[in-house]
Amino acid sequence: MKFSIIVPIYNVEKYLNKCVDSLLNQTFKDFELILVDDGSPDNCPSICDDYAERDSRVRVIHKKNGGLVSARNAGLLSAKGEYVFHIDGDDWVSIELLEKANNILTKHNDLDMICYSGVKQYENHSEKLPFDIEEGFYTKKDLVDKIYPYMMYDDRKPFCKGLIFPVAWNKVYKRKLLLEHYCKEEKIRMGEDNAFVFECLYFSNQVYFLNEELYYYNQLNVGSITSNYDKNRFYNNNLLNNYMENRFNVNDQVIINQLNAFKAYWIIMAIFHEAKCKRKFMVSRKHIKNELKKYRTQYKVRLGGLPLTAKLFMILLKLRFYSLTIIGAKILSKRR
Repeated sequence: MKFSIIVPIYNVEKYLNKCVDSLLNQTFKDFELILVDDGSPDNCPSICDDYAERDSRVRVIHKKNGGLVSARNAGLLSAKGEYVFHIDGDDWVSIELLEKANNILTKHNDLDMICYSGVKQYENHSEKLPFDIEEGFYTKKDLVDKIYPYMMYDDRKPFCKGLIFPVAWNKVYKRKLLLEHYCKEEKIRMGEDNAFVFECLYFSNQVYFLNEELYYYNQLNVGSITSNYDKNRFYNNNLLNNYMENRFNVNDQVIINQLNAFKAYWIIMAIFHEAKCKRKFMVSRKHIKNELKKYRTQYKVRLGGLPLTAKLFMILLKLRFYSLTIIGAKILSKRR
């Protein structure tokens, strides 16, 4: 079997049919579709079972709710295809996605990954996802020279915009590679794609970058986790950063620098999250103080190599000037 498509599903009843139909209507037919019901409380479980009854390519896994990482892992560990797609249950894809991937894999033997583009789909318009890489086949040397130095943090862009859009779903992975580098920390609830996308790229030998819009990233699901306040950001960030450092565990200075900027970015974004959440100022200040005292993540970031604004934020946090940090985040948020 050529492809396994894994779709984690939780509370996406409104969008699930569009997602699954876009996959079952693919012009390339040699695939299995694994629908992972992660204890969804709506009608998604029965919708999944209905598809499985109607199409032999569909398999359903019903499991207790464990989060996105847990759901994806359940699908991956039961997958049989040579290559794996991760597709989110409230998104959809071009019906030519698999055919185009197969054509590239036929032309370039033994690829580890394919990265392709897509669009953010709003109600009345769409926006192309960032894709600033020249299309084509990349050897390991190409990856070392052109991708890794800018992968997580591209110093030619605003901080911290990386060259690689760090999502799981606009990429095709060789199953053998993914089984070695998938995210094994199921407690990570934000940035979980980062936890294995960069790792898979770093340990790839051959990658193809395809600048075609084949994925539709749904922006209509306003009730998603990204729109809600999350008091556990600092805990999650610490978990994510420690996991990634342990997984890379390399003496490659390029990756060490990339991970350092990555840590700074996630700390600063947690501050911005507090600044924009409309909580009382002193409540946010106390929360930031307590969380940073607990995890001390600000002291794990080197200032060298960071852009000026990021340096200023990190200096303020290291000096425990939490009020100034929140005020700065509020000012910058309004300007943007």
